[in-house]
Amino acid sequence: MRLLSVELTRFRSRRAIVLLLLAGVLLTALMASLTLWETRPVSKADQVAAQAQADREANQPWVRKELRRCENNPERYLGDQATVADCAESVLPRAEWYLYRETLSLANERRDSGLAVTVLLSGLLIVVGASFAGADWASGSMSNQLLFEPRRPRVWLGKAGAVFLGSLAFAALVLAAFWLALYIAAELRGIPTGATVQADIRWRIARGAVLVACGGLGGFALTMLLRHTVGTLAALFAYVVAGETLIALLPVDGIWRWSLANNVFAWLQDGTSVWDESAPCRRGGGVCPQEVFLSLSHAAVYLGVLLALVLALSVLSFRRRDIA
Repeated sequence: MRLLSVELTRFRSRRAIVLLLLAGVLLTALMASLTLWETRPVSKADQVAAQAQADREANQPWVRKELRRCENNPERYLGDQATVADCAESVLPRAEWYLYRETLSLANERRDSGLAVTVLLSGLLIVVGASFAGADWASGSMSNQLLFEPRRPRVWLGKAGAVFLGSLAFAALVLAAFWLALYIAAELRGIPTGATVQADIRWRIARGAVLVACGGLGGFALTMLLRHTVGTLAALFAYVVAGETLIALLPVDGIWRWSLANNVFAWLQDGTSVWDESAPCRRGGGVCPQEVFLSLSHAAVYLGVLLALVLALSVLSFRRRDIA
Protein backbone atom coordinates (compact mmCIF):
# COMPACT_ATOMS: atom_id res chain seq x y z
CA MET A 1 0.00 0.00 0.00
CA ARG A 2 2.84 2.37 0.80
CA LEU A 3 4.46 1.59 -2.55
CA LEU A 4 1.20 2.37 -4.32
CA SER A 5 0.95 5.69 -2.47
CA VAL A 6 4.51 6.57 -3.49
CA GLU A 7 3.81 5.74 -7.13
CA LEU A 8 0.60 7.77 -7.10
CA THR A 9 2.60 10.73 -5.83
CA ARG A 10 5.15 10.25 -8.60
CA PHE A 11 2.33 9.89 -11.13
CA ARG A 12 0.70 13.22 -10.32
CA SER A 13 4.00 15.06 -9.86
CA ARG A 14 5.48 14.25 -13.27
CA ARG A 15 5.48 17.46 -15.28
CA ALA A 16 4.91 15.70 -18.61
CA ILE A 17 1.94 13.80 -17.20
CA VAL A 18 0.45 16.94 -15.67
CA LEU A 19 0.72 18.69 -19.04
CA LEU A 20 -0.89 15.76 -20.85
CA LEU A 21 -3.75 15.62 -18.38
CA LEU A 22 -4.21 19.37 -18.65
CA ALA A 23 -4.34 18.99 -22.43
CA GLY A 24 -7.08 16.37 -21.97
CA VAL A 25 -9.10 18.76 -19.81
CA LEU A 26 -8.68 21.63 -22.27
CA LEU A 27 -9.58 19.51 -25.30
CA THR A 28 -12.65 18.15 -23.53
CA ALA A 29 -13.70 21.68 -22.57
CA LEU A 30 -13.15 22.77 -26.17
CA MET A 31 -15.36 19.98 -27.52
CA ALA A 32 -18.08 20.80 -25.02
CA SER A 33 -17.88 24.48 -25.95
CA LEU A 34 -18.07 23.70 -29.67
CA THR A 35 -21.05 21.45 -29.12
CA LEU A 36 -22.87 24.11 -27.12
CA TRP A 37 -21.99 26.82 -29.64
CA GLU A 38 -23.09 24.83 -32.68
CA THR A 39 -26.43 23.97 -31.02
CA ARG A 40 -27.09 27.41 -29.53
CA PRO A 41 -30.65 28.76 -29.87
CA VAL A 42 -31.41 31.07 -32.74
CA SER A 43 -31.30 34.68 -31.56
CA LYS A 44 -33.15 37.69 -32.96
CA ALA A 45 -29.93 38.87 -34.56
CA ASP A 46 -29.58 35.50 -36.30
CA GLN A 47 -33.15 35.75 -37.57
CA VAL A 48 -32.57 39.25 -38.90
CA ALA A 49 -29.37 38.17 -40.64
CA ALA A 50 -31.10 35.13 -42.15
CA GLN A 51 -33.99 37.26 -43.41
CA ALA A 52 -31.56 39.72 -44.99
CA GLN A 53 -29.75 36.89 -46.74
CA ALA A 54 -33.06 35.46 -47.96
CA ASP A 55 -34.04 38.87 -49.34
CA ARG A 56 -30.72 39.18 -51.18
CA GLU A 57 -31.10 35.74 -52.70
CA ALA A 58 -34.70 36.48 -53.68
CA ASN A 59 -33.49 39.40 -55.82
CA GLN A 60 -31.03 37.26 -57.76
CA PRO A 61 -31.82 37.15 -61.52
CA TRP A 62 -32.08 33.36 -61.66
CA VAL A 63 -34.56 33.34 -58.76
CA ARG A 64 -36.76 35.96 -60.39
CA LYS A 65 -36.62 33.97 -63.63
CA GLU A 66 -37.75 30.79 -61.87
CA LEU A 67 -40.54 32.73 -60.17
CA ARG A 68 -41.83 34.01 -63.53
CA ARG A 69 -41.72 30.50 -64.99
CA CYS A 70 -43.79 29.24 -62.10
CA GLU A 71 -46.32 32.09 -62.28
CA ASN A 72 -46.80 31.52 -66.03
CA ASN A 73 -47.86 27.90 -65.46
CA PRO A 74 -48.16 26.97 -61.76
CA GLU A 75 -49.68 23.53 -62.36
CA ARG A 76 -46.89 22.48 -64.70
CA TYR A 77 -44.22 23.83 -62.36
CA LEU A 78 -45.63 22.64 -58.99
CA GLY A 79 -48.23 20.03 -59.87
CA ASP A 80 -52.00 19.80 -60.06
CA GLN A 81 -54.14 22.40 -58.27
CA ALA A 82 -51.17 24.72 -57.77
CA THR A 83 -51.90 28.46 -57.91
CA VAL A 84 -49.87 31.57 -58.60
CA ALA A 85 -49.82 32.29 -54.87
CA ASP A 86 -48.01 29.01 -54.28
CA CYS A 87 -45.09 30.07 -56.47
CA ALA A 88 -43.69 32.68 -54.12
CA GLU A 89 -43.80 30.26 -51.20
CA SER A 90 -42.11 27.48 -53.15
CA VAL A 91 -39.51 29.40 -55.17
CA LEU A 92 -38.48 32.40 -53.11
CA PRO A 93 -35.86 31.75 -50.40
CA ARG A 94 -37.08 31.88 -46.80
CA ALA A 95 -35.20 32.87 -43.67
CA GLU A 96 -35.45 29.39 -42.15
CA TRP A 97 -33.40 28.03 -45.04
CA TYR A 98 -30.38 29.83 -43.57
CA LEU A 99 -30.97 28.89 -39.96
CA TYR A 100 -29.81 25.28 -40.21
CA ARG A 101 -28.75 24.75 -36.61
CA GLU A 102 -29.35 21.55 -34.71
CA THR A 103 -31.01 21.54 -31.32
CA LEU A 104 -28.92 20.27 -28.42
CA SER A 105 -29.82 16.64 -27.78
CA LEU A 106 -27.98 14.54 -25.24
CA ALA A 107 -29.37 11.44 -26.93
CA ASN A 108 -27.62 12.42 -30.17
CA GLU A 109 -24.43 13.55 -28.45
CA ARG A 110 -23.96 10.04 -27.07
CA ARG A 111 -22.97 9.00 -30.60
CA ASP A 112 -21.19 12.24 -31.53
CA SER A 113 -19.20 14.43 -29.18
CA GLY A 114 -19.54 12.09 -26.20
CA LEU A 115 -18.01 9.23 -28.14
CA ALA A 116 -15.29 11.47 -29.57
CA VAL A 117 -14.28 12.76 -26.12
CA THR A 118 -13.93 9.25 -24.72
CA VAL A 119 -11.81 8.04 -27.65
CA LEU A 120 -9.66 11.17 -27.38
CA LEU A 121 -9.04 10.64 -23.67
CA SER A 122 -8.26 6.97 -24.26
CA GLY A 123 -5.54 7.83 -26.76
CA LEU A 124 -4.17 10.54 -24.50
CA LEU A 125 -3.99 8.29 -21.44
CA ILE A 126 -2.17 5.63 -23.45
CA VAL A 127 0.55 8.24 -23.97
CA VAL A 128 0.40 9.10 -20.25
CA GLY A 129 0.89 5.47 -19.22
CA ALA A 130 3.70 5.01 -21.72
CA SER A 131 5.50 8.17 -20.61
CA PHE A 132 5.17 7.23 -16.92
CA ALA A 133 7.01 3.97 -17.52
CA GLY A 134 9.31 5.29 -20.22
CA ALA A 135 10.70 8.05 -18.00
CA ASP A 136 12.06 5.49 -15.53
CA TRP A 137 13.82 3.56 -18.28
CA ALA A 138 15.13 6.66 -20.05
CA SER A 139 16.56 8.19 -16.85
CA GLY A 140 17.97 4.93 -15.52
CA SER A 141 16.11 5.37 -12.23
CA MET A 142 14.52 1.93 -12.44
CA SER A 143 17.66 0.26 -11.07
CA ASN A 144 17.74 2.72 -8.15
CA GLN A 145 14.10 1.99 -7.32
CA LEU A 146 14.82 -1.74 -7.23
CA LEU A 147 17.52 -1.15 -4.63
CA PHE A 148 14.86 0.04 -2.18
CA GLU A 149 12.30 -2.60 -3.24
CA PRO A 150 14.02 -5.61 -4.86
CA ARG A 151 10.77 -7.58 -5.32
CA ARG A 152 10.08 -6.76 -8.92
CA PRO A 153 6.42 -7.89 -9.08
CA ARG A 154 5.58 -5.51 -6.22
CA VAL A 155 7.30 -2.64 -8.04
CA TRP A 156 5.45 -3.45 -11.25
CA LEU A 157 2.10 -3.73 -9.48
CA GLY A 158 2.66 -0.49 -7.59
CA LYS A 159 3.36 1.41 -10.79
CA ALA A 160 0.52 -0.27 -12.68
CA GLY A 161 -1.91 0.45 -9.85
CA ALA A 162 -0.92 4.13 -9.84
CA VAL A 163 -1.46 4.43 -13.58
CA PHE A 164 -4.81 2.62 -13.49
CA LEU A 165 -6.24 4.45 -10.48
CA GLY A 166 -4.93 7.83 -11.61
CA SER A 167 -6.32 7.35 -15.12
CA LEU A 168 -9.65 6.05 -13.80
CA ALA A 169 -10.16 9.01 -11.46
CA PHE A 170 -9.14 11.51 -14.12
CA ALA A 171 -11.39 10.02 -16.80
CA ALA A 172 -14.39 9.73 -14.49
CA LEU A 173 -14.10 13.38 -13.42
CA VAL A 174 -13.56 14.76 -16.92
CA LEU A 175 -16.32 12.69 -18.56
CA ALA A 176 -18.76 13.50 -15.76
CA ALA A 177 -17.95 17.22 -16.08
CA PHE A 178 -18.43 17.05 -19.87
CA TRP A 179 -21.87 15.48 -19.64
CA LEU A 180 -22.89 17.68 -16.70
CA ALA A 181 -22.09 20.79 -18.75
CA LEU A 182 -24.26 19.54 -21.62
CA TYR A 183 -27.05 18.55 -19.23
CA ILE A 184 -27.09 21.94 -17.51
CA ALA A 185 -27.13 23.72 -20.89
CA ALA A 186 -30.04 21.56 -22.05
CA GLU A 187 -31.99 22.32 -18.86
CA LEU A 188 -31.36 26.06 -19.19
CA ARG A 189 -32.59 25.92 -22.79
CA GLY A 190 -35.72 24.05 -21.75
CA ILE A 191 -34.74 20.84 -23.55
CA PRO A 192 -35.84 17.78 -21.56
CA THR A 193 -33.60 14.76 -21.19
CA GLY A 194 -35.43 11.52 -20.48
CA ALA A 195 -34.57 9.27 -17.57
CA THR A 196 -33.60 6.48 -19.96
CA VAL A 197 -31.07 8.70 -21.71
CA GLN A 198 -29.67 9.90 -18.38
CA ALA A 199 -29.22 6.34 -17.15
CA ASP A 200 -27.51 5.36 -20.41
CA ILE A 201 -25.15 8.33 -20.14
CA ARG A 202 -24.16 7.31 -16.62
CA TRP A 203 -23.30 3.84 -17.88
CA ARG A 204 -21.37 5.37 -20.77
CA ILE A 205 -19.36 7.47 -18.33
CA ALA A 206 -18.54 4.32 -16.33
CA ARG A 207 -17.58 2.28 -19.40
CA GLY A 208 -15.64 5.21 -20.82
CA ALA A 209 -13.67 5.70 -17.60
CA VAL A 210 -12.80 1.98 -17.52
CA LEU A 211 -11.69 2.09 -21.16
CA VAL A 212 -9.50 5.15 -20.54
CA ALA A 213 -7.97 3.57 -17.43
CA CYS A 214 -7.29 0.32 -19.27
CA GLY A 215 -5.74 2.31 -22.11
CA GLY A 216 -3.36 3.97 -19.67
CA LEU A 217 -2.58 0.60 -18.06
CA GLY A 218 -1.97 -0.98 -21.46
CA GLY A 219 0.36 1.84 -22.50
CA PHE A 220 2.29 1.42 -19.25
CA ALA A 221 2.55 -2.37 -19.56
CA LEU A 222 3.69 -2.25 -23.18
CA THR A 223 6.36 0.32 -22.32
CA MET A 224 7.58 -1.82 -19.42
CA LEU A 225 7.90 -4.61 -21.98
CA LEU A 226 9.59 -2.59 -24.73
CA ARG A 227 11.38 -0.17 -22.35
CA HIS A 228 10.91 2.74 -24.72
CA THR A 229 8.04 5.21 -25.01
CA VAL A 230 8.48 5.85 -28.71
CA GLY A 231 8.68 2.11 -29.33
CA THR A 232 5.34 1.68 -27.58
CA LEU A 233 3.64 4.38 -29.62
CA ALA A 234 5.12 2.99 -32.85
CA ALA A 235 3.95 -0.54 -31.99
CA LEU A 236 0.43 0.67 -31.19
CA PHE A 237 0.28 2.73 -34.37
CA ALA A 238 1.41 -0.24 -36.44
CA TYR A 239 -1.10 -2.54 -34.73
CA VAL A 240 -4.02 -0.20 -35.28
CA VAL A 241 -3.19 0.81 -38.85
CA ALA A 242 -1.97 -2.58 -40.09
CA GLY A 243 -4.67 -4.46 -38.22
CA GLU A 244 -7.53 -2.34 -39.51
CA THR A 245 -6.11 -2.46 -43.04
CA LEU A 246 -5.88 -6.27 -42.99
CA ILE A 247 -9.39 -6.58 -41.63
CA ALA A 248 -10.66 -4.35 -44.42
CA LEU A 249 -8.81 -6.29 -47.15
CA LEU A 250 -8.86 -9.94 -46.13
CA PRO A 251 -11.79 -11.89 -47.69
CA VAL A 252 -12.62 -13.76 -44.47
CA ASP A 253 -16.19 -14.05 -43.24
CA GLY A 254 -16.75 -12.42 -39.87
CA ILE A 255 -13.28 -10.90 -39.66
CA TRP A 256 -14.88 -7.61 -38.60
CA ARG A 257 -15.25 -9.17 -35.12
CA TRP A 258 -11.51 -8.77 -34.56
CA SER A 259 -11.33 -5.09 -35.41
CA LEU A 260 -10.03 -3.04 -32.49
CA ALA A 261 -12.08 0.00 -33.49
CA ASN A 262 -15.31 -2.01 -33.80
CA ASN A 263 -14.82 -3.55 -30.36
CA VAL A 264 -14.02 -0.19 -28.77
CA PHE A 265 -17.22 1.29 -30.20
CA ALA A 266 -19.20 -1.77 -29.13
CA TRP A 267 -17.88 -1.38 -25.58
CA LEU A 268 -18.67 2.32 -25.39
CA GLN A 269 -22.11 2.08 -27.03
CA ASP A 270 -23.33 -1.16 -25.43
CA GLY A 271 -23.04 -2.90 -28.78
CA THR A 272 -22.81 -1.57 -32.32
CA SER A 273 -23.91 -2.46 -35.83
CA VAL A 274 -21.09 -3.40 -38.20
CA TRP A 275 -21.13 -3.72 -41.99
CA ASP A 276 -20.45 -7.26 -43.17
CA GLU A 277 -20.56 -8.14 -46.87
CA SER A 278 -20.81 -11.84 -46.03
CA ALA A 279 -23.99 -11.37 -43.98
CA PRO A 280 -26.89 -13.24 -45.61
CA CYS A 281 -30.01 -11.38 -46.68
CA ARG A 282 -33.32 -12.26 -45.10
CA ARG A 283 -35.73 -14.16 -47.28
CA GLY A 284 -38.49 -12.06 -48.76
CA GLY A 285 -36.77 -8.79 -47.92
CA GLY A 286 -36.43 -6.21 -50.65
CA VAL A 287 -33.49 -4.44 -49.03
CA CYS A 288 -30.39 -6.23 -47.76
CA PRO A 289 -28.56 -3.94 -45.28
CA GLN A 290 -25.91 -6.60 -44.52
CA GLU A 291 -25.34 -5.27 -41.02
CA VAL A 292 -24.55 -7.45 -38.03
CA PHE A 293 -24.56 -6.64 -34.34
CA LEU A 294 -21.37 -6.71 -32.28
CA SER A 295 -22.32 -7.13 -28.63
CA LEU A 296 -20.92 -5.54 -25.49
CA SER A 297 -19.93 -8.95 -24.11
CA HIS A 298 -17.87 -9.77 -27.20
CA ALA A 299 -16.10 -6.41 -26.95
CA ALA A 300 -15.40 -6.96 -23.25
CA VAL A 301 -13.85 -10.37 -23.91
CA TYR A 302 -11.81 -9.15 -26.88
CA LEU A 303 -10.41 -6.09 -25.13
CA GLY A 304 -9.93 -7.95 -21.85
CA VAL A 305 -7.95 -10.77 -23.45
CA LEU A 306 -5.83 -8.30 -25.40
CA LEU A 307 -5.02 -6.33 -22.24
CA ALA A 308 -4.37 -9.46 -20.18
CA LEU A 309 -1.90 -10.73 -22.79
CA VAL A 310 0.06 -7.47 -22.72
CA LEU A 311 0.05 -7.41 -18.91
CA ALA A 312 1.27 -11.00 -18.64
CA LEU A 313 4.12 -10.48 -21.11
CA SER A 314 5.08 -7.24 -19.38
CA VAL A 315 5.25 -8.81 -15.90
CA LEU A 316 7.23 -11.84 -17.11
CA SER A 317 9.69 -9.64 -18.96
CA PHE A 318 10.19 -7.33 -15.98
CA ARG A 319 10.80 -10.25 -13.65
CA ARG A 320 13.38 -12.02 -15.80
CA ARG A 321 15.22 -9.45 -17.92
CA ASP A 322 18.25 -7.63 -16.64
CA ILE A 323 17.90 -3.98 -15.73
CA ALA A 324 20.36 -2.17 -17.97
